[in-house]
Amino acid sequence: MHPTRTLSSASAARPTPVQRLAKAAQSCSGTAAAYATCIGKRYEDVERGMCEKEFAKFKDCVQKAMGRRW
Repeated sequence: MHPTRTLSSASAARPTPVQRLAKAAQSCSGTAAAYATCIGKRYEDVERGMCEKEFAKFKDCVQKAMGRRW
């Protein structure tokens, strides 16, 4: 029989990377909306780089909110 492992309250309360990303994206709703609007204008004819400026602003906002670059 394997011993049961329990998480400390500190590690249980720590958000997962996906939760951190979701919270960061939520805090960037203005830039996300601008990117979505750009894509929505030509969603049937999407091309690589067509909303590059809007995406770059959204990505920068998310990275700043997370305190991390990738």
